[in-house]
Amino acid sequence: MKWAFVALLLAACGTDEAVQVTVDGGMDDDPLHVTDTPAPGSLDDLHARIIAKRCSGQPGLCHNGQFEPNLSTPAMTYAYLVRRPSNENSDRLRVKPGDPANSQFIDKLRNRNGVSTQMPLGGEPLEDGDIAALEAWITAGALRAPGAAPAPVLNNPPKRPEIAIYNNSGQRLDGTGPVTVSAGQQLVFRHSVQDFETPDASIPFAAMILTAADGRNVVLNPGANDPSTGQTAYDAAGPMGKGDLLDFQRAWTVPSMLPLWDRATGVTTNVAASGQTLSVIVVYVDQVMTGIAVFDVGTSKVVIQ
Repeated sequence: MKWAFVALLLAACGTDEAVQVTVDGGMDDDPLHVTDTPAPGSLDDLHARIIAKRCSGQPGLCHNGQFEPNLSTPAMTYAYLVRRPSNENSDRLRVKPGDPANSQFIDKLRNRNGVSTQMPLGGEPLEDGDIAALEAWITAGALRAPGAAPAPVLNNPPKRPEIAIYNNSGQRLDGTGPVTVSAGQQLVFRHSVQDFETPDASIPFAAMILTAADGRNVVLNPGANDPSTGQTAYDAAGPMGKGDLLDFQRAWTVPSMLPLWDRATGVTTNVAASGQTLSVIVVYVDQVMTGIAVFDVGTSKVVIQ
């Protein structure tokens, strides 16, 4: 694969931090700006009349910046709600422009569709007229201001993958710390992918890297420009992990001698596998837009005895 993601992937190797490059609308206006005389039914108007008073107008109200979504200003409200996936139900948008019936924000206010709690949390529910006003704003397109352009279609960041290590009998080996293995043992590495816009089966690229303590990488793809990147394959029958399907996988048999590739020099050296600790890095691309790859990284560890 020769996408722009390659350079980002190489920079991510050896870390356990999520690395993301997102393409979204961001916030075009000053997040502290509030129109003095907002148009009736506009977001500035609704924020002043309803949201600030019941959700975010002062410290102590949940969404004044303490908890996501941040509804402390109209611009923050717009950025955190419109076309953003819900934390509670990741298959639903908080605000789906034009469709209040399928907006999690309204679900939470109306206590419907199986939400865990009604908002405002611990307070009296909003008056039906106030909720109806918010629904009318969503029906009209959930615009930042009257006459503004429609809310941009966002590329919401993918979720960090869960990594699992199994033996060839289907028994999961990890969960309490590093996995200890021996030469000749076959492992099956599985991981999840989760992106709001892209179904799992349509993820265009996913791969794993095994990194030794000295920074060199195990050769998983001999002869490739980057021999350390071993592509994982979609497996519709993958088992459920802690929170998502582990539906990408790659098998690997632990050798007695590890071929370690030095990225800086391009030299591969065979070393004894015994005593090596390998970090398992998984990376996946959720989609490619105008040459920008969006991906997330997760890690686990294997100790070879």
